Amino acid sequence: MAKKTRRGQKQCPKCGKWVKGTRAKACPKCGHQFAVGQQAAPALEPAPATPERPTKPSDTLTLEHVKAVAKTVKAIGGFDRLNELLAVIKEVGGIRRFKDLLEAMAVPEADDIPY
Repeated sequence: MAKKTRRGQKQCPKCGKWVKGTRAKACPKCGHQFAVGQQAAPALEPAPATPERPTKPSDTLTLEHVKAVAKTVKAIGGFDRLNELLAVIKEVGGIRRFKDLLEAMAVPEADDIPY
């Protein structure tokens, strides 16, 4: 609701009485002390500080990460083949499902079979 104003008067926030004179320092009815100078704006509560989230090891790239990716690109046969592999992983539904499919397709080595 918008606060009404009267020219040359101000309203007491405690009792609601209109006080004559814009320079009045106190309400004659309840004794409320008005702010000296400009009317004080209502005090706003400071916004709660958001804590800085700690950086995870996965948030930063290191030289070792770059070297590992370079070795992978070289082993797969270039960026085009790596992009094809990433497209297949995306099509399958993510890295976990891709890993599960690889494990299901893997042929056990001869050393693993007990005779």
